[in-house]
Amino acid sequence: MRHFLIDTDTASDDAVALVMALRHPNVQVEAITVVAGNVPVEQGVQNALYTVELCQRSTPVYRGMQGPLLVTPLMPYARQFAALPMISLW
Repeated sequence: MRHFLIDTDTASDDAVALVMALRHPNVQVEAITVVAGNVPVEQGVQNALYTVELCQRSTPVYRGMQGPLLVTPLMPYARQFAALPMISLW
C-alpha cells in the first residue's frame, strides 16, 4: 500500500488525477491540501470535497494559501483554460 498526501489546486485536470488516486486499490490518500492555482482556493476546496464525496471516501481536505507567498501572479486564474465546471466531468 502506498500512502499519498496530495497538494493540488483541483482544477479539472487535478480532479481527474484525484479520482484515479482515490479509486486505486493500492493507494491510500491520507489527506488533500488545496491551494490557489488555476482556480481560486475556495473553488479548489469545493472541487476536492466534491471529488472525495463522489469517490465515497472520507479523506480530509485542508485549505491552503489563496495566492503565492513571494510573487504576484501574472494572471489571477486560468479559469477559461483549466477550470471546467466540475459537473461536466461526470
